[in-house]
Amino acid sequence: MILLIQYLFKYFLFEKYNIEVSLDDIHFGLLAFSTVFLAIAGYIINDVNDVKADIINKPDKLYVDKKITRINAQYLFLGFNSIGLLLGMYLSYYVGHTSYFIIYVLTSLLLYQYAKYLKKMFLIGNITVSLIIFLCIMMPAVFDIAPVTNAYNIEIQIEVFYVLLVYGVFGFFLTLIREIVKDMEDIEGDKSMDARSLPIVLGNEKTKTTVLTLSILLISGISYLMFRLYGGEKALVFYTVIMVLFPLIFFVFRLYQSREKRDFHFLSAIVKMIMLTGMLSMLML
Repeated sequence: MILLIQYLFKYFLFEKYNIEVSLDDIHFGLLAFSTVFLAIAGYIINDVNDVKADIINKPDKLYVDKKITRINAQYLFLGFNSIGLLLGMYLSYYVGHTSYFIIYVLTSLLLYQYAKYLKKMFLIGNITVSLIIFLCIMMPAVFDIAPVTNAYNIEIQIEVFYVLLVYGVFGFFLTLIREIVKDMEDIEGDKSMDARSLPIVLGNEKTKTTVLTLSILLISGISYLMFRLYGGEKALVFYTVIMVLFPLIFFVFRLYQSREKRDFHFLSAIVKMIMLTGMLSMLML
């Protein structure tokens, strides 16, 4: 998903608007894969710290201590994390803004802290993952657009930047919704780790109300964009209504009918599909 959205930005959106960019094909590839390597490292360290919960939540998908030793998993985490950080350091130097490396450091620290501590905290873990997804989506804006923005091209550069920002906010809200739904799915395992997720603290019914509120905010925001700002783009509006808004409305209706673990797993899959179809809407711009 990360590779898809970043390459759609580069080879569809940026080329369509013919904006000035700082990264050639090779360096943009390094940017995309550096982001993916950090994400892989985050998944690995999360699995290392989630063994106790995963034995309960998803015993059929347990890899650490079952298919790979914990020490080897930690080595893989260090390897992928180090490669991602080194690539980030090089790219920051390449675009002439070494301060941009702080984004990589922040992402790496957040992923590690999430796996160790933050995911057990009330709502903080959910927001952390959503923020990381937002940062991943915005990486092309920071490394490919910002370094070459000047007084002569700022208008078109900012226009494209706002498009990326819209997708970033879309990704943030969808990830936040999905993370909360996953907490409802994994409530038993999370209890074994003394986590304080929304379902554990508030109960499933109040958590559903929270997710409903977030979903309505997202539906309202997308509807405003489609009918007020992009109303003239008929293909984009039609695609978004059918492939994004209708599935979101279906998700809301199914949410209140959900009671079992398998129901929440299904809802999580729906949100993942909406994220994919939402990102593909860029082809309609």
